[in-house]
Amino acid sequence: MAINPPSDIISDVARAADPSRYQAATRSLAQGSAPVGEATFEDTVRSISARPVGMGTDIYQIRNTLRNDAESAASDKSKKTAQDFEAFILQTFIESMLPKDAENSYGKGSAGSVWRSMLAEQVAAQVAKAGGIGIAKYISGEKT
Repeated sequence: MAINPPSDIISDVARAADPSRYQAATRSLAQGSAPVGEATFEDTVRSISARPVGMGTDIYQIRNTLRNDAESAASDKSKKTAQDFEAFILQTFIESMLPKDAENSYGKGSAGSVWRSMLAEQVAAQVAKAGGIGIAKYISGEKT
């Protein structure tokens, strides 16, 4: 089943909203004029196509930049992995330090133990993110 509106709804709304602004917009679109003080699309295309391609670029500089970006991304990934490992170790420490008889805080049964474990996980992640206790630095080989 297809919908067949009696007219173009969007055009009707635009005409009803402000007829003078609608007519001005229609004229501007028909003329293809640019906003006052700005270049038209055609001017932009002409200025870009007039530029010489490949002139003044050093292929070795581009290669080195790409290589350095890739190395820094790998280094960031390695640091993140070490930080996640430290957070995992800290989670065990923090969870053992949290009170076990705090049913008012965590809840009863398995739901309480899951909540306690999640709390320890988040606290450990924040501690590791803030610098941790040095496990991540030791693993990644950073000098302290």
